[in-house]
Amino acid sequence: MRTEYSKRSLSMFIAASGTIIEWFDYSLFFYLAMSLSHTFYPEMDSSLLIVLGTGSVGFLFRPLGAVVFGHIGDAKGRTVSLVISAGLMSLSMLGIALMPGYDTIGIWGGVAVLLLRALAGFSVGAEYTGIMVYLMESARPHRRALTASWAAANSEIGALLAVGSSAITTSIVGSAALNTWAWRIPFICGAILAAIMLPLRKFMVESPAMHKKATEMRSEIVGKKEGPLTYVLRHQRRSMLVTFLISTVGSATYFLTITYLPTYIETVDSGDSQMALNYGIIAAVSAILVTPFFGLLSDLIGRRRSFTVLLVAVITLAIPGYSLLTSPNILVLAGAVAVLAIPAAGWSAAAASAIPEQFPTQGRYSGMAIGYNLATVIFGGLTPPLVTWLIQSTGHVLAPAFYASAVAIIAGIPAIILMGDTVKDQKRK
Repeated sequence: MRTEYSKRSLSMFIAASGTIIEWFDYSLFFYLAMSLSHTFYPEMDSSLLIVLGTGSVGFLFRPLGAVVFGHIGDAKGRTVSLVISAGLMSLSMLGIALMPGYDTIGIWGGVAVLLLRALAGFSVGAEYTGIMVYLMESARPHRRALTASWAAANSEIGALLAVGSSAITTSIVGSAALNTWAWRIPFICGAILAAIMLPLRKFMVESPAMHKKATEMRSEIVGKKEGPLTYVLRHQRRSMLVTFLISTVGSATYFLTITYLPTYIETVDSGDSQMALNYGIIAAVSAILVTPFFGLLSDLIGRRRSFTVLLVAVITLAIPGYSLLTSPNILVLAGAVAVLAIPAAGWSAAAASAIPEQFPTQGRYSGMAIGYNLATVIFGGLTPPLVTWLIQSTGHVLAPAFYASAVAIIAGIPAIILMGDTVKDQKRK
């Protein structure tokens, strides 16, 4: 029994660590967007928008990866899917790190980076959702949110490592070198981290729910001649809708207040890369610190109540928070960065368990992966270039705040109404 518990704990730790790599990769690309624009599109006025758009292309391929890896995860096991995705992530980051710039091969460097971002998006199509499923299925029933919030916390650790490695690199070599060649160093570090996950994930054991349900699940699906994707599309449409709505709010708030924040500060305040990255570190650290507390809160008061509190916080803090980001006072600016990051982190913490709980074991991986990744494409990956365009076209620096509030209201309210709350149901029993 002790050995089985130790194996389970090790597997959960390895699984949760995987989100560090995924969000290191995606956050890094947006943190270093200015440097990438200098390397691959130095002669274009819209170079920053092109790079942000390139980053977003990766998200367009996440639904395809969700279908493929979701099927593998439901049919072959959670761990198999996670091993394959780690290898593809490492390959993508290494390829970008070694890619020659515009001065060497012209526009083809940018084209190759675009293709590598597509590969990265495909590879992580079911990475985060697979880890959420694994942790939720492995957790004790009364601590599912706290356990699954590891995935959310580690995604923020990934963002912290991305912005931290970028800031350290900048402090050592300077902003000029960062924009010419040194941006490659953090990408190489990310490729190494992803490669390390390959042997580690082979030590993982299947989640109890997957192990218990594997035989009956496969016999049920095979008997009906349905694959996992067909099964969820026919029987779990409401759960997929709720997943999409919850993930819409989470994606928009996370990418605006954590991932995109350094680029926003650098663009609006005309600050240097070092200053902007330092504020990105503050946002990431704030998110990491509060995430487990919101996971525990969700276990104590229920998913619906937690989401309601967080939704009110997102809506009421967006406009005053972004207004303070233009302050010349360093302490005020740092406080605004931290305050904006907290509800975004809290929403991700609650969502980490609430989303997989909407599904039965059958088709859970596929259904989550599709609903989550569709939301991430539209309201995650497309958010940075969209709000950059809104700022440039309207001249209104509060465009991100209005955008975040609108998304939260339109998607958050129906999500809270439609979702099932397993904590509430357990207390009734």
